[in-house]
Amino acid sequence: MSLYNVIIRPFVKNMDRERASKIALKYFAAIGKIPFGRAINRWIHDNRAKGLQKEVFGLSFYNPIGLGAGLDRYGELYNDLNNLGFSFVEVGPMDAHGISRAIENIQKDPQDDILAVCICKDYFNAFTLGYDFFDFFVLDIHDAQTCTDILDSVLEARIAEQTYKPIILKVPDTVTCSELESLSDYCLINNVDGMELRSIEHIRIVSRHCKNKLPIIANCHIDTPEKAREAFIEGADLVEIRTGLLREGPGIVTQTLDYLLKTSRQQSTTNGSTI
Repeated sequence: MSLYNVIIRPFVKNMDRERASKIALKYFAAIGKIPFGRAINRWIHDNRAKGLQKEVFGLSFYNPIGLGAGLDRYGELYNDLNNLGFSFVEVGPMDAHGISRAIENIQKDPQDDILAVCICKDYFNAFTLGYDFFDFFVLDIHDAQTCTDILDSVLEARIAEQTYKPIILKVPDTVTCSELESLSDYCLINNVDGMELRSIEHIRIVSRHCKNKLPIIANCHIDTPEKAREAFIEGADLVEIRTGLLREGPGIVTQTLDYLLKTSRQQSTTNGSTI
């Protein structure tokens, strides 16, 4: 049993996510300051289990589990959080001002693994300002009606860059089925690299509509290995865990990876893996 389970979990288990996130972040910050704390965490929560590597958006992930945005808003602890077993960390959500703050942190502590950023407003300025500092960009666009206009400007800005960075569309959970299908069509036609979806139902709709041609990140309050597996079965390529980390502690990442590896091996002996 980890210290998190003994000290933090009893307090945050029934809290709202905002308060729970602040308490958890302080705990992870304290652990990171312990001599050799990072190295010990990386050793305990090894994220390079053989058999779970994936290539998505042209990026190589050690495993398909990442940390969703909302915990490390300004990139203060992404390396410490990555050491809990995640193959990538998504910081944010933030605007251009937040990007500037995050860049200062990145320059002090360059990332060890894949680092994504969630942008929630001032999209064009935030995207261009952060382009050299993040591995991929998640645009959290709250109004389905303005999605394409915002994406058009950001996609045009990417053309001027020397290196290609993936752009992922994150849509509100209130979008209708027809809006979701229209947006996924737009993504396929205009080289948007994927979608981040907030429900299993949305994953199912996009996966079937696009015939698995559009990569999907599942961001749907996953807090058990079984829920992660369900997301993959319905068509997700990567899964983000945040709620599960807060409620169950760092062990949820290792448990999920072990469960996915076990079920993937079982599936591969029958009709092929879904991970």
